[in-house]
Amino acid sequence: MEVLETCVYAEDLEAARAFYEGVLGLECFQFKPPRHAFFRAGRGVFLVFNPQETEKETDPPPHGARGSVHVAFQVEEESLPEWERRLKAAGYPAWWASWPKGKSLYTRDPAGNLVELAPARIWDP
Repeated sequence: MEVLETCVYAEDLEAARAFYEGVLGLECFQFKPPRHAFFRAGRGVFLVFNPQETEKETDPPPHGARGSVHVAFQVEEESLPEWERRLKAAGYPAWWASWPKGKSLYTRDPAGNLVELAPARIWDP
């Protein structure tokens, strides 16, 4: 089993697209404001929904979240310093975290969601 999709919520889909596509480099394959922006993320998909729209729906069931949501994207460990430079150059803060099996880098997207860039080995058994 693996994750097929995951999502965060943002009301400003233009800003979300600029961050996830323009800064992180994810391919936006479906952009339907004011409802959603969908991105390719490896073999899965990463979804950004506007909760003001999706909370009103009945099919699929209503969904949405308020406040910061967390997502982590897998990157190569050697690329983390370059990601830090890239985030800061685009005007986003960057924080480091140390784990028993490596480090990861955190930032916040325009909606305030916590975005982590991490090597897969931080979860190795």
